[in-house]
Formats: sequence, C-alpha cells, structure tokens
Amino acid sequence: LANLRIFEGAQKEPKLRGMGTTIVAILVVDDGVLVAHVGDSRVYRIRDKKLEQLTEDHSLLNDYIKMRRLTPEEIANFPHKNVIVRALGMKDTVKVDTCHEQPREGDVYVLCSDGLSGPVTDEELLEIVVANRDLKVAASKLIERANENGGPDNITVVLARWVA
Repeated sequence: LANLRIFEGAQKEPKLRGMGTTIVAILVVDDGVLVAHVGDSRVYRIRDKKLEQLTEDHSLLNDYIKMRRLTPEEIANFPHKNVIVRALGMKDTVKVDTCHEQPREGDVYVLCSDGLSGPVTDEELLEIVVANRDLKVAASKLIERANENGGPDNITVVLARWVA
C-alpha cells in the first residue's frame, strides 16, 4: 500500500517520476524475527562478535558482481554504485525480500542506509558496535565514522539488541 502511494505521487509530479526509496525493517514475531527489505539499505546481525549481512543489495553493482567476478579494484571504481534496481515507488508493485531469523540472547541487529554501509567498512561497523555496549553511543559513533569517511549520502542507522 505504501509503495502504491509513493508510486502514484511520483506519477502526478513529473520531477519525481522514476524516483524511489529503499526500506529495511525487522518485526519481532512469536518464533523469532522477520527481516524485510527493498533496495540497498541493509540489515546486519552481530552474533558472537561476528558480523553477518542478512540482506542482499538490489543494486546494479550487486547484479554485476553476481553475473561475473569483479576484482576489488573494479568494485571500488564501479561508475554506477548508486544505481538501485529495486525500490519503493519506481513501479506500482515491488517484490520485498524477506527472511526469518532465530535470534539468540545478545544478538544485535543493525539496520542502515547506504550512507552508513558505503563509507563504513564491515570491520569498522563490527568494531564500533562490539566496543560500545550502549547502543545509543554505538549508533552515534557509527554516524560519526561515516561522516569522517566522507559521508556522501544520508546516514541512517538503528541498532536493536535481542534480550530473551
């Protein structure tokens, strides 16, 4: 429903046509956590001091990576890193990727936009969250690091810890 409203609004306003937005969400349910996403915003899970990306970017770069092996240099210099191939509002319907998680005590879920996951490496993300038990402090430090590393885009991050 939200996608349809975004799409219809963009169709009424010529300068908005073709624009879209990404989304990530988690929902706590009786038997765990549901993860949903569209676009290149991400959900990570930190468990036992290890970081795992739970979502797969819906981006042109990721499509190229899946089609053929790219060298780290080719990935770093890819000219269309900001092109997403699936987003809310680009069409009247959108496929939302979902997965079900079985959280464990102490798991931390990191929901973030590409404004964080782009400039902050996975290693930096993990190091900052593990070093800061207070998630408000960790979120502030992640945003600070993204800005220190160039902060080329809007930076959004939400951290949630699973407590049984």
